[in-house]
Amino acid sequence: MFSVAVLLLLLAAGSGVKCEQLTQPESLTVRPGQPLTIRCQVSYSVSSHYTAWIRQPEGHALEWIGWIRTDGKKVKDSLSSQFSLAVDGSSNTVTLQGQNMQPGDSAVYYCARRGSQVGGVPFFDYWGKGTVVTVSDSAVQAPTVFPLVQCGSGTEEVTIGCMATGFTPASLTFKWEFGGSELANAVQYPTTKKDNHYTGVSQIRVRRQDWDTRKPFTCSAEHAGETFEAKVLKQVERVISPNITLYPVWTGQSWASELSLVCTLSGFYPDKVSVEWLLDGRVPETSPVQNKLQSVAEVGKTFTLNSKIQLKIEEWKKGPNVQCKSKYGHGKEATRNISICAIYSYPPSVHLTTPSFKTVIEAGSDVTAACVVHTAFDVNVTWHLDGKALTTPNHVTKVKEGALTRSNLTVSSSQWKKLNSITCRAEHCFTTVEKNMTVADSRWTTEIVEQVIPPNITLYPVWTGQSWASELSLVCTLSGFYPDKVSVEWLLDGRVPETSPVQNKLQSVEEGGKTFTLNSKIQLKIEVWKKGPNVQCKSKYGHGKEETRNISICDIYSYPPSVHLTTPSFKTVIEAGSDVTAACVVHTAFDVNVTWHLDGKALTTPNHVTEVKEGALTRSNLTVSSSHWKKLNSITCRAEHCFTTVEKNMSVAGSLSHSQPSALLLQGPNELVCLAYGFSPASINITWLLDGTTQLRSYNTSEPHRGPKGKFSIQSRLPLSPHEWLPGQMYTCRVNHCNGNIALNMSKPEILEESVLFDENKQVFVQDMGEDNWMMTITFLLLFFVSLFYGILVTVIKTK
Repeated sequence: MFSVAVLLLLLAAGSGVKCEQLTQPESLTVRPGQPLTIRCQVSYSVSSHYTAWIRQPEGHALEWIGWIRTDGKKVKDSLSSQFSLAVDGSSNTVTLQGQNMQPGDSAVYYCARRGSQVGGVPFFDYWGKGTVVTVSDSAVQAPTVFPLVQCGSGTEEVTIGCMATGFTPASLTFKWEFGGSELANAVQYPTTKKDNHYTGVSQIRVRRQDWDTRKPFTCSAEHAGETFEAKVLKQVERVISPNITLYPVWTGQSWASELSLVCTLSGFYPDKVSVEWLLDGRVPETSPVQNKLQSVAEVGKTFTLNSKIQLKIEEWKKGPNVQCKSKYGHGKEATRNISICAIYSYPPSVHLTTPSFKTVIEAGSDVTAACVVHTAFDVNVTWHLDGKALTTPNHVTKVKEGALTRSNLTVSSSQWKKLNSITCRAEHCFTTVEKNMTVADSRWTTEIVEQVIPPNITLYPVWTGQSWASELSLVCTLSGFYPDKVSVEWLLDGRVPETSPVQNKLQSVEEGGKTFTLNSKIQLKIEVWKKGPNVQCKSKYGHGKEETRNISICDIYSYPPSVHLTTPSFKTVIEAGSDVTAACVVHTAFDVNVTWHLDGKALTTPNHVTEVKEGALTRSNLTVSSSHWKKLNSITCRAEHCFTTVEKNMSVAGSLSHSQPSALLLQGPNELVCLAYGFSPASINITWLLDGTTQLRSYNTSEPHRGPKGKFSIQSRLPLSPHEWLPGQMYTCRVNHCNGNIALNMSKPEILEESVLFDENKQVFVQDMGEDNWMMTITFLLLFFVSLFYGILVTVIKTK
């Protein structure tokens, strides 16, 4: 009906008809059995037009009560015993009176002017705004009032509002003020009811130039004879740099046809960030896929952006440099780089064999040396004769079979006899390994003398087919030992594994004597490997000597998981009937243990936690009662694996009290320090000015620290060099908070009020120092004196 009334008013205005006004109270509250009186003052003549009363209970249709003018009236038969109508022609006032009101009579009561009949049916062309009538004997509960600000920037006008929640009865009136003057263009919406409590909303459009002054607009909610206020003002724009991580994620099994590189920008504000991918300085052919998350914390929301690009495994194995470049703020940039060379540093295994003495002597023309390289990556194998790189590639043949690359060098037997040394070099971006062997001529006539040579041990993983498949093999290679008396034992976390190793042996005959190489291989299921056991290869040789090598997933994969923590918003906690939920999302390919800590203590009731794992994502949900949540100060999600532990902590202090800040301005040897304390909530802004006009930028402000009784403190340091600290210059620390603003000044050589120098002859001025803030102030002063003493001591030492 409200929309019909608006339409009729617009039609009347378009026809040149004067708009009429019907003024009635916004809300009334009566107790059961008590009478009701509502007056409606109109701008037209009550002797010429009928004025009707119409009511609408919540969730029901409109109900006509009756109408009246000076020469007659009519009341609905079913309501005539309860309601009566009166009219006063001198004041153009129409009155509705009700007797013995009951809760079922709660409704919105409208006064409306009856217009001319259309087709014999009367209609109502002008309506009052309606009076919300609540009939209830419930106890009075005060509202909680907080401000609302539009998300966009607006143009010439800005829409602001405030919301009152949790009150009863429903009668509540909003008023707006700015600069001591009441604002008249506010809109108040009808109250809504939920769980026997009411919620009311009011909004108003204000001029852009008034909003940009950052002076507060006051929203007052009048309820049950009391007034509750909320301040709405423009906040200083926060700029928070993104925290960037860049890591690979395989599509299905790792080392499959494609992998994804994920660039995560977390914790930034505002939402103005761009991401560009470069592959060795070039824009890649594939387009990235992006998704964005928003986290609402106590001190303001931040954003997280995930940008993902896919690469073919063949291209990735070539070792290109992949760069994720982000732009944020006013032209600022941050980059992260990744390549296969940066995250996989395990060297390849190189085995070199040369022709035996007998082969060289009996060879009619050519002899061949072989170099076998074991690695899953592309590798460049080169030969060096007597320290010089071979420049005739036609003497070299190369064959690659799976993870083995075999390079054969063929030279004439006469050239071989002239060589002193031969080297096989395996090169990849992350490492270079070479195997050198002496083949000097003097060894041709030297009798081979038996000696004991200890083995050179390498231990590395090899996947069966694709890596991260059902099984992998661990290979322990003992190379270059002599004599052939070596044993190998495998241990899994100190225990003998259930599977038996497979061994094979190679023999190399050199001029000075033969040496041996032993490969021992054991298979593990990927589920066992991912749990992070310590695998040990222990070799025994000679007379009781031992050599061991250890390996685990924790040794070769050290990239930490990505942790994202979200908590319920302020509104969700306030309106929650019973429980609220916090969510922790962990991104990692490995098994991870997710635990929750409330106020620093580990959660011991697992029935409050549910966990779901989907691919590389593990989601843990913590559910607690809303009353418990409001008592918490902090919440921590911890993700643990053998190679790393990552935790995400968030302050969720439940105190809703508001208090204005107090402040101190202190002078150190080379800096000014501004301390603000005793304020709540935690949102606060500190700026520095020179001579009252020039805004300074080179200062450092800490994060708000929660202290006793839910109050917060913060400090801001402004470094000053001797040429900046000059007589006559005045420095101002300006503290802006929703509950009050403070400006403290200091100049040289005079000491202005609101300033403190570390001189026993100077006086200390503290604004509004409350009894609850003394301990916090003493703590700040002690810490500052310690830092001052330390700075002086270091200066004296460096001078000497």
